Amino acid sequence: MRRASRALRGHAVVPSTSFRFSSALQWPSENIRISENIKLLEEFWAERLQEQFKQAKSDYMLMLISYLSSVGNGKKRYILSMFPYPSGRLHMGHMRVYTISDVSARYYRLNGFKVIHPIGWDSFGLPAENAARERGVDPREWTLQNISAMREQLTKTGVLFDWEREISTCDPQFYRWTQWLFCKLHEKKLIRRSLSEVNWDPVDQTVLAAEQIDNEGRSWRSGAKAEKRKLRQWMVETPRYAKALHDGLKDLAPQWKEVADIQSNWIGRCDVFRFLLPVNNKDTGAKLDEQLDLRIKEIRQISQTFFLVLRQSHPFADVSKKGIDEPYQLPISVLNGVTGQWMDVVVAPDDYQKNAEFHLDVRPGDPKIDDVLISTFGLKSSRKDLSMNKNDVQEIASFGGYGGYETSRTLQDWVVSRQRGWGTPIPMILSRDGTAAVPVKYEDLPLLQGNGGVEVDCSRLAGGKGVLESDTLDTFFDSSWYYLRYLDPKNNHEIVSKNALSGMPVDLYVGGIEHAAVHMFFARFISYFLNNIGVTEVKEPFVDLIPQGIVRGKTFVEKNSRRYLKPEEIVGDDKLKTTSGEDVEVVFEKMSKSKNNGIDPLVVLERDGVDLTRLQLLDAAAPRAPINWGDSDLKGIKKWLDRTANVVSKFVAARKTGSLPKSVENVEKELKETYNFFVRNVSMCLEVLHLHNTALARLQGFTNSLRKMKSEDLAASQEGERCLKALIIMIEVFAPHVSAELWSALETVTSSAEKRWPQVDEDAKIDFMLMVDGVSCGRLAVDRREVEGRTVEETLRRAQRVEHKLVLQKLAEAGLKTQSVTQSERLGFHMTLNMKLQGDSGVNAKKFRRFWMRYKLSDEKEVKGVKKNKEKKESY
Repeated sequence: MRRASRALRGHAVVPSTSFRFSSALQWPSENIRISENIKLLEEFWAERLQEQFKQAKSDYMLMLISYLSSVGNGKKRYILSMFPYPSGRLHMGHMRVYTISDVSARYYRLNGFKVIHPIGWDSFGLPAENAARERGVDPREWTLQNISAMREQLTKTGVLFDWEREISTCDPQFYRWTQWLFCKLHEKKLIRRSLSEVNWDPVDQTVLAAEQIDNEGRSWRSGAKAEKRKLRQWMVETPRYAKALHDGLKDLAPQWKEVADIQSNWIGRCDVFRFLLPVNNKDTGAKLDEQLDLRIKEIRQISQTFFLVLRQSHPFADVSKKGIDEPYQLPISVLNGVTGQWMDVVVAPDDYQKNAEFHLDVRPGDPKIDDVLISTFGLKSSRKDLSMNKNDVQEIASFGGYGGYETSRTLQDWVVSRQRGWGTPIPMILSRDGTAAVPVKYEDLPLLQGNGGVEVDCSRLAGGKGVLESDTLDTFFDSSWYYLRYLDPKNNHEIVSKNALSGMPVDLYVGGIEHAAVHMFFARFISYFLNNIGVTEVKEPFVDLIPQGIVRGKTFVEKNSRRYLKPEEIVGDDKLKTTSGEDVEVVFEKMSKSKNNGIDPLVVLERDGVDLTRLQLLDAAAPRAPINWGDSDLKGIKKWLDRTANVVSKFVAARKTGSLPKSVENVEKELKETYNFFVRNVSMCLEVLHLHNTALARLQGFTNSLRKMKSEDLAASQEGERCLKALIIMIEVFAPHVSAELWSALETVTSSAEKRWPQVDEDAKIDFMLMVDGVSCGRLAVDRREVEGRTVEETLRRAQRVEHKLVLQKLAEAGLKTQSVTQSERLGFHMTLNMKLQGDSGVNAKKFRRFWMRYKLSDEKEVKGVKKNKEKKESY
């Protein structure tokens, strides 16, 4: 209650993390080698740290009962790693992504934030269905066994998850809300069932999404050549949100970086208007269960259109006539939803009017360039030309349900039907002839598995009977909203409560770069939709991203045959050969069973321990870069840990002597500068730059700085004690067991204190950075009091006058004018001026590259000249 009352007075609230435990080792100790005792430390500290974590969470819950608004006051951080498919075995990719997210979660906890760090299971899908079929077991039984096995494995990794938030997409209490979401989309007319051309996997007997097919047209899972088929499919009209989603990337681009570019390319250029037009059989007038997707740049053109031109690659084209050099007319007519006229459709040869602009292989017929087609087929308009403006066209099209909205040139509807059993049942009831469909009522959800094809009573359908849909949902549909359910996993009344939504948005999302386009797009689409219908308060679900590179394994390949070899097939040390004498090539490739290069993380954890495994994963490369596992050894990491332990041991020994020299002012000043430099740099790397390997390098530098001091001087200094505590606390996010041991050793000679992430002093220096069109043009250390809390105009004037004066002068001389200037800052870390140049971005990029190269060259010459003159003076 005391903490709650403090919170109500407006102070930061941090649960106590001060737990006094005896240490595992004897302190002080001569030449202590902590790296050789990692396993012993973990055996000693693992349960104690779990106890500490649970107690801290309990403290938070007590605090929240009295002060619920503290979750939404900015002191929360939602750290999310993409949830895994439960294959039954962890791999090094899992270990890497969860270690990265755990480092961030620990960092923010130590900074006093309420951290949400959940875990769950993307548990539906074809792999489980196939595996269960092969083994003759039920997919649910197979999946639940795998979840249990992986949950046990994850507890051995040292990652601190909020297990009370655990979810699984195959749990009816989860997919009930997936079905609710489908029904909401249907209610808002964003879902329809239509005959469409799909990619069909003849082996797995299911529809494949475009992203599930490789460059050779083969299924990414079965390897079979995908076939084109026309099937009735449920599809989500994502193009209606394309422009909003594309425009939304502009605000995310600075922190999303290449992911924003990938998603922008996936969505495509948004400068056309879409019309979804009904199709009839021309001869009989019978309605066909299809729509033609027409996209045009000039929206008023639709009011003048009386025929359409298709390329031979369009799904409506006659496959039997592919390659024919003459145009032909299709036996269909398409309704112009704006004019009410039925339009003829002509398929033209590939070389016809090559310069005419087609979108999705169709365009409106144009009397000016298509006079040959008009005369050949006797095409003519049955209506007088209508004079319509943009608003007229959009109102008529929207009223009739024919589209008329601005969208992408290329993005197509999201086909969500899958012809398999192990997935979320699509909550729709079909008429017996399949021509009509109505959703399952909200109160009847969840529609459980195994009911597909079952006849049910339904007064909303003709005859009062219907059949439950047998198709299931694409697993991307499950993962499009799971981040919301983590916030309220036990809620049986709504998808997520308003109070729980204070945890949104996700502050940091960690996962594979391969999900940057498809999954991220669907997740953003659903978030925008839920925001539009008033369920959520934020549009963008993810603030910042860490796209994670893959972990590659050492792979042995026989040079001549290119056959992948097993380690036992190889002999030799320097020059490797097979046991039969063939030359062997060593490469690093994505881990897989077929390449015999997989590494079991549990074997590594058992051999090296949690802390060393974490450090190796984080130290090997920046999170975005791939890792070549086994390409480097642990010598450097072990040496650093031993040196740190040695500094602590000598500090403890000196303090225990009881006779220390008086602290010296200049030593205190130097240590204070050291403290601020390393705290700022490590914090910046973790919070802003997401460069864990660089943060570790800075911590190693911190250790080396403290090692240079005499143990007695360090022990006598208050700043020295502060430095050592800061170092150990910062190590905790990377190597928690080692940090706990070092902290317990330090507590024997220092006053007990709550473990808090060290903060930069009020008079410290921070980075003052200049960014021009996303390119860094200078980073200088400045007293934070000179730049923090200033307006953009004040910051720009200082940059022009002092730190970035020369660059900005040269920029102006090069004729590159500024369009806009904004600033971003993190108190105690950095102040950044972001400048955008006037004119075309592509042209500017070329000009700026030339300018920057010239500037850097002249700057280097100037620096060399200054250095040379300095050397001359020193030589005298």
